[in-house]
Amino acid sequence: MLRNADLAEALFRLADSYPAGDMKLAFVRAAYAILDEPRELAKTRRLPAGIPFEVLPTVTFLTRCAGEDALAAAVARLAGPLRGQRGVASRTGFFSAAEVARAGVEPLARQLRGAVHFHTRFSDGASPLETMAAALRRRGYFWAVITDHTQGLSCVNGLDAQALRIQRRAIDRWNDRHGDELELVPGVEAEILEDGSLDLPRSLRTGLVVVAGLHTGLTSTRDQTARLLRALHEPGVWALAHPKGRLFARRPGIRANWEKVFATAASNGVLVELNGFPRRQDLDPGLAALARELGCRFVVGSDAHHPRHLVFDRWALVVAQAAGIPPEAIVNFRQLRDAVEVETLSRT
Repeated sequence: MLRNADLAEALFRLADSYPAGDMKLAFVRAAYAILDEPRELAKTRRLPAGIPFEVLPTVTFLTRCAGEDALAAAVARLAGPLRGQRGVASRTGFFSAAEVARAGVEPLARQLRGAVHFHTRFSDGASPLETMAAALRRRGYFWAVITDHTQGLSCVNGLDAQALRIQRRAIDRWNDRHGDELELVPGVEAEILEDGSLDLPRSLRTGLVVVAGLHTGLTSTRDQTARLLRALHEPGVWALAHPKGRLFARRPGIRANWEKVFATAASNGVLVELNGFPRRQDLDPGLAALARELGCRFVVGSDAHHPRHLVFDRWALVVAQAAGIPPEAIVNFRQLRDAVEVETLSRT
């Protein structure tokens, strides 16, 4: 049976065979529509919405291929004027929505107590803090760590000292009214600078759960082990966000000595994130298994920028499942005070 992932990759390869223009864009849109479709098309034969009309006959033809060999032959026959396999490395090791849907993690997801790594309008999120918190409460979480960006990531209007104080007051107001149902914890996604230091001064880290992440230099071919190791030694760092920095169809992520990085994270007690945002899925199962082997503990994060993104923690759980990481190694399944140091909490 052809999987949606196979069909989507076939369409991406067809897109790669065309120069920039309408046909390339149409194939890319069709590929994403299939990649994000939660039903395997081979079982339904009903195409998802969002497939451009000009490539609809091609997509229909590809879905009727008898297997992977037939699909590859069809792609070779239908390819445009360009040849080569551009971008394949940045598309490998990702789960499609249909694969996540049939992975059977929903019962496990309902046992999650805490949500980590999501954004509000205090940085680049689409919704106010209260809206995100209400959505988390409806989804059954008991605690949540807010991780808006810090000011070092200027393109997302990150938080400075004044904004942190304003956000803290908003968190306290929520906790005063609703903390018995869902307790919000103030945190940040701090930027790891080129030298491995953080853009958040140490004086501002008190009382915050600090998740540190790379957002620059992600296409560089240089080894960035030293940069990550210094960040893991920075005071107050609780977790390392999307460590590889990969992004589907755009970049495969940074180069690093991952054995050293994970061993240091484990010895320093820094959690490693399994980021479930579908275009990130970072770490991938192979690196996640290596981190587990080296003694790391994990946090699953949706990286939600809108309430509808909160479901993306399911993608992270599928990565954990594929890597053989048990729930007891993931802090989201614990009570708040077993997951986060008490002195960092807004309510004690």
